[in-house]
Amino acid sequence: MPQIDNHLKWCLKDAKRLVKVKPDAELAQKHVKKSEYNYGVLQTLERLKIYDWALNVGFYAIYHCFLAILAKYGYQSRNQACTITVLHTLINEKKMELEKDLVTQFDTLDVEENMASPTIRVEREVSTYGVETTIDLEQLKKIKELIIKVQRETIRILGE
Repeated sequence: MPQIDNHLKWCLKDAKRLVKVKPDAELAQKHVKKSEYNYGVLQTLERLKIYDWALNVGFYAIYHCFLAILAKYGYQSRNQACTITVLHTLINEKKMELEKDLVTQFDTLDVEENMASPTIRVEREVSTYGVETTIDLEQLKKIKELIIKVQRETIRILGE
């Protein structure tokens, strides 16, 4: 845990990365709504066979759920790695119950080279910055399933 603790301290040193704020249930709900909206956009892009951008929107559907959780617990993040660090901290400190695997499937801190399959962040980066316009449709299916799981868990956590 020292790595996570040190990273959290680093995140909190700069307001452009992470800020401790008053918990904001209204903002949390707005992030959930944005996640739901993004999922709808993903479905539209999928119907139009614009799969690379569907994957990108799927990434942000999940990320807005994570921002909703942070808002509930009094954090405002502008840095994806810091967002992941806060989630791991909340889980480790038993302040919330969320499967670490849901966070890890989305992103990991430093262990991607050891993983058998890339995280959604890595897939999004390849899709965004690469030159291919198609993706593995099985990967898009997995992202859609993960979005639904994360949205359900986020709604449950916000209700606690």
